[in-house]
Amino acid sequence: MKNILIFPGSQRKQSLNRRLALHIESLLKQDFHIEILEADAVDLPLFNQDMEQDPVLLEKVIPVYERFRNAEGLIVVSPEYNGSFSPYLKNTVDWVSRMPRIHAGQDYINPFHSKPLLLACATPGWSGGILGLQSARNLFAYLGCIILPEQLSLPYAAGAWEEDGSLCDLYFNDHLELTLKRFGIVVENAQGFLQ
Repeated sequence: MKNILIFPGSQRKQSLNRRLALHIESLLKQDFHIEILEADAVDLPLFNQDMEQDPVLLEKVIPVYERFRNAEGLIVVSPEYNGSFSPYLKNTVDWVSRMPRIHAGQDYINPFHSKPLLLACATPGWSGGILGLQSARNLFAYLGCIILPEQLSLPYAAGAWEEDGSLCDLYFNDHLELTLKRFGIVVENAQGFLQ
């Protein structure tokens, strides 16, 4: 089974984006090995190049880097903060993307390059995080990801789920299932790009 890493870009335990990440996991776990990168596994200070040779800090960065590197597909579910993605998401990506430079000449590669990526956002308001998703698309395109054209944008997410855990909006549910199917096909067929 291919490995997919789901990264909720919020540190909040009751985050709507974490809930969407868990919902996505429930739909994919029969066909893929799913990991969710929880916030307590990413205990990293604000990126500062002066700190990147600190061996104690690198002991925290390396396991996070390895989880991105070992994934064969990525799903980023991030809230929108003032028209962009979360600082927590950006900071994590900054640390992880620096590892090939910090350990130049060793077996560290860009863990994002040619990796299939699906972007998603859940917001309490009407916009569904469209601006944040566009900002995230720019970031991950710069890092070399294969970004799925479709994205998951869930507005009014505080009331999006029924008591049984299903989604209220059948249109969004159909879009979600179709998008995940397409993403799965890309992940299954992307090996040639990852050589």
